[in-house]
Amino acid sequence: MAKKTKKKKIDSLPKVKRKLFKIWSLAVRERAGHKCEFCGVEKGHEYPNKQGEIIKTKIDAHHLLSRDVKDCPLKFDIDNGIGVCSFCHKFGFPSFHRDPITTIHWLRENRNDRYEYVLKNSTFKVDLDNRKVLEEIENRLKEGLSLDLEKLKAIEAEFPRKKRIKVAPIEGNMFDEFNDENTIESS
Repeated sequence: MAKKTKKKKIDSLPKVKRKLFKIWSLAVRERAGHKCEFCGVEKGHEYPNKQGEIIKTKIDAHHLLSRDVKDCPLKFDIDNGIGVCSFCHKFGFPSFHRDPITTIHWLRENRNDRYEYVLKNSTFKVDLDNRKVLEEIENRLKEGLSLDLEKLKAIEAEFPRKKRIKVAPIEGNMFDEFNDENTIESS
């Protein structure tokens, strides 16, 4: 009897995207040299907090354009990120979350190439449920490279994802609920 070959389990899309965010974060922090690009403090710098405890600075990766913009690949582009300490990221004033006017002004003065890139491409969309597109994004991130947005569009066109669409049942009551028998594959 021949041995059955096991199918390789494919990770769920949410799991793949979480992995991409981790790779993105590391790539942004590495590009920053593990220093805060805003204030210059290095990772591991020790300072006392309000309670007098000594804590070490960590460097966060901050998205310039929100990662919540649907189907915008910039959420995985290192040029849409900046390495900042926790104080400059969220807790201080000014910080990227608490004082966007100051930080936008700082970006225009100090990282204008990133600011202009994000501004220019903030409405760019690509199917981020397309596994071939996600594979290309992962490869670029692992190499520490910005995304090639036109290449992502070309991959999306070359490998269109099959979408499941609902169709109305031919027989029966027109108010019957749709079910899996009424689903077809479309490309």
